[in-house]
Amino acid sequence: MSNADPRFIVITKGALSKVDDFLEDYRQPVFVTDKTLLHEYQSTVELLVGSEQTWLLVSEYEAGKMSKMTGKDIILGFGGGRSLDTAKLLARDTGLDWIAVPTAASHDGIASNVASVSHNEYRYSERCKSPVGIIADLSIIEKAPPRLRLAGLGDIVCKASSLAEWELAHKEHEEPFDRRAYSLVRSALESVLKEQSLQTLIRALIDAGRAMSVFGSSRPCSGTEHAISHAMDRDCNELHGLQVAFTTPLCLYFLTKAGYSDHDARTIHQFLVDRQMPHSLKDLEMPQNQFIQHIHHGLDIMRNRDRYSVLDYLGIEDIELIKALDDLGY
Repeated sequence: MSNADPRFIVITKGALSKVDDFLEDYRQPVFVTDKTLLHEYQSTVELLVGSEQTWLLVSEYEAGKMSKMTGKDIILGFGGGRSLDTAKLLARDTGLDWIAVPTAASHDGIASNVASVSHNEYRYSERCKSPVGIIADLSIIEKAPPRLRLAGLGDIVCKASSLAEWELAHKEHEEPFDRRAYSLVRSALESVLKEQSLQTLIRALIDAGRAMSVFGSSRPCSGTEHAISHAMDRDCNELHGLQVAFTTPLCLYFLTKAGYSDHDARTIHQFLVDRQMPHSLKDLEMPQNQFIQHIHHGLDIMRNRDRYSVLDYLGIEDIELIKALDDLGY
């Protein structure tokens, strides 16, 4: 078992009722969550957990209030992306193990050792710790807003681009590569393209996160499509998974030209259309010239991270970007 492999993964309805079984070796757990989930689930969890527990809000960690961590022996991230990211950061800061208890299928960070943090209006990744276990209660996750599930779907569909570009970067620019990480993400992608049940999606999101831990960075799951999305974060308030899905057909368009794509850009674009995910600049209320600027910023992000973009490989100019956007119906 590697550090990327949790000791246990439970994906089923009623999984939360088993939480005490997984805490039998611990006496002082701390649950990291947000105000909404605290209000909704605190009493339920307290009934299920026999040992004393503490609740820490994400906002308390951001304010640097760490006194609640004294004497604790396990961290549980209970919630969405911010709660899980905060649990990862706490685990890194304290050296404690942590368990992921996702309440939405909205992102691929459930099982990863990478936390997303904000700085100067950009989001970037920080290396942390992988979870020792995952408790995914379908009866809780299915209550999440449908748009969060679409974001999770988008965060898997975008792997059509990130995987192809990673292979290109490895062969054309000697970027490091790992076959196991590649296979984990590829299997996750193909499973979701075949059928989008909640359990399949959660498993895919978990495996994508495991791949990042295997490789030691987000590269297997994050390419130019992610970098452009990070640039968009400055003035676009769409969910991360929907933004990266939005940029994926454009990247696939050029990956196909480079001879590195197994997936057709128009097919993936239609996938977004069929599921009413953002697929045009009108959907995002974004002028074309503004999106072009975001692409340039995204390329700067890629270069700063020593990641090779298909757009640099092909030497793409603005006129070619505009043609691609028109061809794809953006």
